[in-house]
Amino acid sequence: MLWQKTIFVIDCLFVPARRNFGKLLLPLLFLLTAGPGLAVADTNYSVLNENAITVAAPNRVLLISITHAGNRLVAVGEHGVIVYSDDNGQTWRQAVVPVSVTITTVAFATPLLGWAGAGYGLVLRTTDGGLTWTKQIMGVEINQLMTANAAQFLAQSPNDSKAQVAVRRANILMSAGPDKPILSLVAISPQVAMAFGAYRLAIATNDGGKTWTDLSLQIADPISHNLYATAWVGTSLYIAGEAGTVLRSDDQGKIFSLLPAPSENTLFGIFDAGNNIIMAYGVAGAAFESTNQGQSWSQVNVPGQGNLTAGMTLKSGTILLANEAGIVLLSSDHGANFHMIPGNQGMGIFGVAQAANGNVVLVGTGGVRVVPLSSLN
Repeated sequence: MLWQKTIFVIDCLFVPARRNFGKLLLPLLFLLTAGPGLAVADTNYSVLNENAITVAAPNRVLLISITHAGNRLVAVGEHGVIVYSDDNGQTWRQAVVPVSVTITTVAFATPLLGWAGAGYGLVLRTTDGGLTWTKQIMGVEINQLMTANAAQFLAQSPNDSKAQVAVRRANILMSAGPDKPILSLVAISPQVAMAFGAYRLAIATNDGGKTWTDLSLQIADPISHNLYATAWVGTSLYIAGEAGTVLRSDDQGKIFSLLPAPSENTLFGIFDAGNNIIMAYGVAGAAFESTNQGQSWSQVNVPGQGNLTAGMTLKSGTILLANEAGIVLLSSDHGANFHMIPGNQGMGIFGVAQAANGNVVLVGTGGVRVVPLSSLN
């Protein structure tokens, strides 16, 4: 089987420290992924059974990710809060969510059907455009899938050292508990979605979330890094993550091959920058671009040293990057040069989307900021 050929040794789990991990990560994501450590399981699962807190000002809650559900904007954040806007980000309402755990990522396959990922390996699903959400799978089940997958590998190939390593990895992560967060989602169709997260957590569904499978053995990452972001570029799916990890799948997620790392800087995002350019960005203001499907990378000159935490290509073709210091940067020449837009957003920026009217909507530590399209010109 394909996954038998792509399991790699997880050396990092057997040494005291992770390479480049925890030095310059976003404090929020660091707390989500570092948590209790590998040797101590966190058994406080009450956040998985309590409704999201009710907030008086949905646009002022710490928000981590934002996306489109048709023309609707949907953003997710702390304490199970999911909010949505039907007027280009001017006003927001709170969705009905059955958990109070921090939600980290959200993606829609259609204007009505989407998924959100959270701490403790939780995946939520909506069929009404983000108004209400239900639980689909949690970390306990993900650990069981991972352990069963590794055991099957070993049963079929008992003398294969890679199978033995797969079982060892699964046992370590199982003993650590189901605390690993989902950090990125890709919704391919109403039936097909994939979720990625800490320590090479990877799952997929082909039936709308009724059942899930473990993908971790199909990801050629020898260190089991945290996987922070995904992006479609053409017909290929890219993943970016810890310590410069970049992977690519050319077969709809069956196999993810490891690409050359742009640097050892942790990457928080990756996206299609247009003009056959892939852009990745992350720690300490580092940004990189590739014109050959990630086979090689060149560094992009971006002003400032703040961690780059959000990015996208606007409808006009302008590239936008934003950082945790509240600075927004633009490039109208395919990333050759960036300039800061006047003013500071007054919050750390974690996510960005462009509204139907062209305005840019930012989410972060201070909630929502709407930047008029006119100010970006």
